[in-house]
Amino acid sequence: MIKKLTIGSLKPGSQVPYNQEEKSRTAPSKSEKKQLEIEQHGATYRVTPVHNVTVLDSALNQKINLDYKCKKGTCGKCQINVLKGDALITSVNDREQKKLRGKIDDGYRLACQAVFKEG
Repeated sequence: MIKKLTIGSLKPGSQVPYNQEEKSRTAPSKSEKKQLEIEQHGATYRVTPVHNVTVLDSALNQKINLDYKCKKGTCGKCQINVLKGDALITSVNDREQKKLRGKIDDGYRLACQAVFKEG
């Protein structure tokens, strides 16, 4: 730890302030905590949540080029595997149930149907 002296640290009984850089290495920032980690076609991506917006649209707006076609939940081309942060998105809807069948328990979702919840 690097000790920095400030005018306040010269007063008797005051403590030396912590090094801001050291704190940032140990504690993740808010944006790092609130990211959805997904995988599609062997590539891993981190999408920052946008309230009431689908994972697909959020990713595309963040320059993450996910594979998709219809944006309606019928083609299944936007299928993703949620690795971390599933609590950030809405629960599985009927279209996903129909399209993904047994894959949902393994973390698979349709990016066009999964919507970010209010955080």
